[in-house]
Amino acid sequence: MKQRQREQVQRGCAVGTVVLLAWLCRVLPLEGMPSGLREACGILRSLLYLSLFAGWGISLYNRTVHPQVRRRLLNVDLLMLFWILVRTLRFQLNTPPEIDRMLGYLYYAPMLGIPVLCVQLVLTVDRSERYRLSAWARMLWLPSAVLLELVLTNDLHQQVFRLQQPWNENYQYGWLFGLVVGWIVICILLAFGIIAHKSRNPRILRRLPLPAIPLVLLGIYAVLYGFHFPLIRQFLGDMTIVHCLMTAASLEGGLRCGLIQSNTGYEELLRVTSLAVQLVDRQGNVYCCSENGRMVDRRELQAAMHGTVRLDEHTLLRSAPVQGGYVMWQTDITELVENMERLKENRTELAERNYLEQQNYEAERKTNALREKNRLYDLLQRRLAPQIIRMDQLLTRYRAAPEADRRQLLGQVAVLGAYLKRGANLMFLAQKHRYVPSAELRYALEESISSLELAGVECAMEVTQGVRLPAEAAAACYSRFESVVEGALGQLDALFVRAIWKDHRLNLYLSVETGADLKAVCPAAVQEAPGKRPADPLGHASHSFVIPQKVTFQNLLLIAIP
Repeated sequence: MKQRQREQVQRGCAVGTVVLLAWLCRVLPLEGMPSGLREACGILRSLLYLSLFAGWGISLYNRTVHPQVRRRLLNVDLLMLFWILVRTLRFQLNTPPEIDRMLGYLYYAPMLGIPVLCVQLVLTVDRSERYRLSAWARMLWLPSAVLLELVLTNDLHQQVFRLQQPWNENYQYGWLFGLVVGWIVICILLAFGIIAHKSRNPRILRRLPLPAIPLVLLGIYAVLYGFHFPLIRQFLGDMTIVHCLMTAASLEGGLRCGLIQSNTGYEELLRVTSLAVQLVDRQGNVYCCSENGRMVDRRELQAAMHGTVRLDEHTLLRSAPVQGGYVMWQTDITELVENMERLKENRTELAERNYLEQQNYEAERKTNALREKNRLYDLLQRRLAPQIIRMDQLLTRYRAAPEADRRQLLGQVAVLGAYLKRGANLMFLAQKHRYVPSAELRYALEESISSLELAGVECAMEVTQGVRLPAEAAAACYSRFESVVEGALGQLDALFVRAIWKDHRLNLYLSVETGADLKAVCPAAVQEAPGKRPADPLGHASHSFVIPQKVTFQNLLLIAIP
């Protein structure tokens, strides 16, 4: 026999012993016994029943989890204790007839209250802890209260009990007594019907007779008692105790068969569950264990009370506090470990792929950088090739030239070198940026003018400051300036240059003093100013260039003014 079954048998034997002793205290005292002994047996009998139902109330408090179910069960138990206490006062004290009748009327407070509590109890058993009874369920107290008031005032109307005068405990039932009994029966049948309707589990339905049998026996007893059946009056004449015992047996049957949820049945639950669960006390002693749960060392159990413990590579031990101890369950993390391993492998694989991708990206970036550099170098070589060739020619002439001409040749080489440097810089900037500061154009013109001054050319310059210029327009402006300077190189005496940003256009104005024919520099873009006389034989001229924001060389305009 298992431990839980042994405990149930022991509790049943204890309850049976108490009931048997109390029953013997009622039937054994004979007429010939001293009155003091009979009174002592009566008091002992009442104390036994009061202790029995007080203990049952404590048991209900410990076994019931749902707070509303627990409260209603305890209210039922309190009404039973009140009923037994009123019965004790009525039969153990020599009270006047009026007090005796009032104590008898008070019997109907628990008789009318317990059925209503049972109906409200069965409405609550499968609800959440926040559930509140509906209005009609709360209104069930109203008929009970009205009927109880009619019973308590029976001396005025005598429609519940028809009393004989003088009072000699002989009475007849009135028509209101039928209403009282009918209301009690209706509440009992309603409670039983609701709980049967809610029980859809076939296993529970098979155990439904467990709470039903005490109610059937109680109904048979009430009928026999009402018709004054001799054997019932002789051996089971204490109606109060019989009603309380049968009601308690019915409620206990509901707890045992699962109609009312209780904090018991852990062994059966653990036997059928697939979880690895253990119930332990606060010292780490195992109370019960599921069949799938392995035994764990006490030190590990005590450590799990404060946090998760890893039993092995694939098992975790967790805990949660319960009344009197802890519930421990073992979690299989095999799948989680496998997933972690796969994630680790995927992370390693991704890291390798990322490394290869990074290497490929770096190689491609370097290749693209080299391609871009080669493209820029080819572009510079194509655009600066005439200056490079001319510089080479000037250096060749420099080696064979007399000392008097070398300074002028070096100046011309410096002019070409300045353009190679600054022109290449503006070309690079135009490839990377859409706009450049006007200072870049200014620096380029300043360096070229410094080189021209070394060659003995008088120069002046004006450049718009503090604005951002289109990079292509700045490069084209400097290229146009260089083409004019190179066209007059060797014959240039003076030069004035203005680069002005106006009306979203870059305007280049050049005033040069030279003996060279500047029409040969860009013949398609040179026009003679209308209404002015042609250039003098020496070729002295003033030249103006307009560089648009989007450079197209067909729009470059050169105006010659005498």
